[in-house]
Amino acid sequence: MNFTDMKRFLLTIVLFLVAINASQAQALPKNISQGCEQPRMRTLPYNTNELAQRYGTEAVSSLYLRPITNWQQTEDEEAFIFSASYIVPFTWLSRQALLYVEGASGAYEVLINGKVAGSTFNGFTPTEFNITKKSKEESNTISIRIYKSHWSQRLHNADTTKAYLGEVYVMSQPTIRVRNIVHNATLDATGEMANVEVGIVVKTESLNAKKARIHYELVAADTTVATYGYRDITLQMRGEDTIKFMTRIPRSEMWSADKPTRYRLNLTTQIEGRKVEFQSHWVGLRSAELKDGKLMINGEAVALSESECNPQTITAEAIATAKQKGHNAVKFSSYAVPQHAYNMCDSLGMYVVMQVPINTSASGSSRRIGGNESNNPAWGEAFLSLSEAVWHSTCGFACVVAYSLAEESANGINLYESYLRLKELEQNRPIIYPDASSEWNNDGGF
Repeated sequence: MNFTDMKRFLLTIVLFLVAINASQAQALPKNISQGCEQPRMRTLPYNTNELAQRYGTEAVSSLYLRPITNWQQTEDEEAFIFSASYIVPFTWLSRQALLYVEGASGAYEVLINGKVAGSTFNGFTPTEFNITKKSKEESNTISIRIYKSHWSQRLHNADTTKAYLGEVYVMSQPTIRVRNIVHNATLDATGEMANVEVGIVVKTESLNAKKARIHYELVAADTTVATYGYRDITLQMRGEDTIKFMTRIPRSEMWSADKPTRYRLNLTTQIEGRKVEFQSHWVGLRSAELKDGKLMINGEAVALSESECNPQTITAEAIATAKQKGHNAVKFSSYAVPQHAYNMCDSLGMYVVMQVPINTSASGSSRRIGGNESNNPAWGEAFLSLSEAVWHSTCGFACVVAYSLAEESANGINLYESYLRLKELEQNRPIIYPDASSEWNNDGGF
């Protein structure tokens, strides 16, 4: 081989290595999510207490809520496209407009009136976008572009050839608003009563200090009022804080799969003497923890017997059949889980081990560079974002009694960090990863 041929050969190798590196760089995560609100439990505002009581967390058209159902589906080379329109009434102009997307078949981008309002790599958990500045009075257009090819697909083992879009609606909340609720119940020393703590997260988008009074009422299934009252709160510019109240309930009224008793939490937001928003939430109050390798629900050991179920087609009859066969838990077979699936499990009494939507089995089990994403720090932010989104959007469901980090995804730094992050968020329920073998990021195989 002469010098010219050798030079050409070396240049070919260099160009080949550059191409490989470029390909790998393109596959690494970037622009994780843009314009997304912090994940939360489903929160629906109504303009009257009667409507809030009647519909709770069912998205029914009202003064402050507009379900979007008139979708037209098309596609181009890059994406499946869902297009529709919605109305912003005059009464929303001094309030915040929020878009809720329950789930999709993959990463997607949202356009309002032809302009990008946000995007997310995580189509499998509910996402909200603040579209106040993007919307206009009266008619608006919306397009949701679900990407056909996206770097996030390396984190999942889902079918990307078909487009799926879950429930979508726009809603209006006041500038200072109830953003989320969290609750916890623990048995007292006697074991006959439970101490209940409820946190109401309040947020403001105002550039000035803003005050509100939040009225609360916790009502048992037999209409007995467990507690009621109000809290005043003042938030500074774009601030957020949590107000809390505590009460006690009998152990016999705690939620379990055998007795799915729930309470109703009613909230009213009052600003400058005027009641501007009403919410009503069904809450199951129960304790869940891991003790001596056993899952304890309300202080009693529970062995889970799972039945696999498609969350998008789940019915009350299917849950009843599973219970008749001796199953007390469901394992959902797809990533995007509609909210009504959790509500059904809450109301009928079915445990759920909540699966973080990560399955990197297609990348193999190697922990070396170029192997499984679980041990590649470049993917760390994506892993943590998925774990946090799952927890924030499901932590209030009584049926969710544990969290699972991933499926068939080897192990490594990103799953270690995900475990630690979920441990920071979740003080009681176990965090498991069946494929961790003997490593420490698995609370057990109860």
